[in-house]
Amino acid sequence: MRAFEDVGAQFFEIETDLLIVLDAHGNISRVNPAFERALERKESEVLGLGMIRLIRVDDWATFLRSFTSPHPPPVRLLKKDAGEIVVKMIAFRFKGQRGFIAFRPVKII
Repeated sequence: MRAFEDVGAQFFEIETDLLIVLDAHGNISRVNPAFERALERKESEVLGLGMIRLIRVDDWATFLRSFTSPHPPPVRLLKKDAGEIVVKMIAFRFKGQRGFIAFRPVKII
């Protein structure tokens, strides 16, 4: 079992999609390095923040619809100092007192 946990921890660190772990209240309890790079925010700066603080306010309803849509629409996440990144939710899972969301950056053409 320990080996499986080690592989999961390694995956979390090297994954290129933006990974966020949430507590039971929707507050951020962990992010991966890809998240830190894309949003130009260190994990310590976002721990305890609610997801609403990272999503552009006019995209909040769209974000909530992503949980029920087979093809979630893009939303904009806010970078540290102005700017934003367009992402699409590609996975989520909520179980017990924790949640997990994965976003993938969307290329704008």
